[in-house]
Amino acid sequence: MSAIAAPTQGGAANPNVPTIKFRVGLVAGGLLFGALAGYLGSSGSVARVFALAVVFLPVVLWKRLYLAPAILLSAAILVEQWVAVPHIPITEDIPLWQGIGPGHLQGADILLLMVLVICLLKRKELGARWFPHTHVSVAIRALLACVALAIVVGHVHHGDLRVSLMEARPYVYLAATYFLTCVLVQDRRAIRAVLWGFVGTVGFKALQGTYVWIAHRHLIPKPESYISHEASYFFVIFMFLVLALWLFDQRGKLRTWATWLLPLVLWANIVNDRRAAWEMLGAGLLCFGVIVYKALPIRRRLLSRAIVGLILASAVYFPVMWNSTSSLGQPARAVKSQVKPSARDDASDTYRVQENANLLLNIKQGAPLGKGFGIKIDYALPIADVSSIDPTIPYIPHNGVLDVLMRMGFLGGVAMWFLIGSGIISGSRMSRSRDREVALVGTVLACSLVAYALMGAVDQGFYFSRIAFITGVLLGLAEAARRLARIESGMAPPAPVPRA
Repeated sequence: MSAIAAPTQGGAANPNVPTIKFRVGLVAGGLLFGALAGYLGSSGSVARVFALAVVFLPVVLWKRLYLAPAILLSAAILVEQWVAVPHIPITEDIPLWQGIGPGHLQGADILLLMVLVICLLKRKELGARWFPHTHVSVAIRALLACVALAIVVGHVHHGDLRVSLMEARPYVYLAATYFLTCVLVQDRRAIRAVLWGFVGTVGFKALQGTYVWIAHRHLIPKPESYISHEASYFFVIFMFLVLALWLFDQRGKLRTWATWLLPLVLWANIVNDRRAAWEMLGAGLLCFGVIVYKALPIRRRLLSRAIVGLILASAVYFPVMWNSTSSLGQPARAVKSQVKPSARDDASDTYRVQENANLLLNIKQGAPLGKGFGIKIDYALPIADVSSIDPTIPYIPHNGVLDVLMRMGFLGGVAMWFLIGSGIISGSRMSRSRDREVALVGTVLACSLVAYALMGAVDQGFYFSRIAFITGVLLGLAEAARRLARIESGMAPPAPVPRA
């Protein structure tokens, strides 16, 4: 009793009493987010709802910081970066990817800063600092260094600084979400929160996409997509997740809900009408099949039967739907476009061939360090002018793989492919873990990175900030899940103990 009641010796501060620095930070944060909420609340009903979220989100994160990676992932899935149809209800007007503050800060920037500030204020509770030291983390650091160099090179070549920062932003988002997720996922509930957040928000987008399709399916000309181009990326990852939940025997409500939502997600992916979706799905399924064959010998017979069934179903589906123009025939049209494209698909393919020829010319002009960010692409070879449709096309081409080489040179290309390759290898190794939850996360990551590379090659996938958020969180989640498995098996030092 006397020991408990005794004052701290030497006048030491009570660790439970907030320090002056903490109080100042808390007041400054309150003023910042309060001012932002007031600004947003004066501009439209949807923005007012977002303003309320800005007010309450710091409270939620303060109480449940482990939810931060799930919130980052869910926000990226929910809010469109670019809208191809007249109106998408609820989420279209949320300014997550728009400038809403001084210095052209976007809502996403403020969200990341909010999480970072709370992490710094609660660093004692998070315990000793831990950062990953793996091939993936080295690749991300190398990529960030190449991005910084590209900004400098672009500035030296008199590039537009604002455009330069716009081009660099997705790579910064990828690194920021990766490192924050690595640090904040310290237990199983954080992993499950991310998986639940992914399933719930993708299901909502599928429902929303179906509603938009019903409302706008009679438009002439037909929209390029009914939600957004990049929505096909997380729709495809959702399908990988459902397959992994079943093959890795992850029973529970998550698998039940994901399975019930699968037909809706599949339908939304079909009516969204993106050829890249089926390329990503095909390549990802091939990766999935190889991983499952190696990681789960017990499932090889089931996998063989599934392949035979898929071949037989395809032998019936493709001949029947080969000339169909209905939404159900979109997968067949995607395959047909590779051998006998329609006028629309042929024009798109021709444009990309011409664009790639110009990018190769620019790569030769900019070697070895690249041209840098903020420099207009030199379209010296013949190509159609589509800048009236896409104002960013003078800077952001469809083929992100060639764009990386053009902007960041040989070093940037090596860093980018080192990241993708090391992520796929890491995920594939995780798939052989005895811990089925960890194996599931690794498998989904490996397949999603295959889709990420394809999306980057054909449909500006490396430019979309939404895709960067999703990919960064998945990379960080896999890193943290592997570390947790090693700690629980006694193969790694124990997790940092929160300080009093």
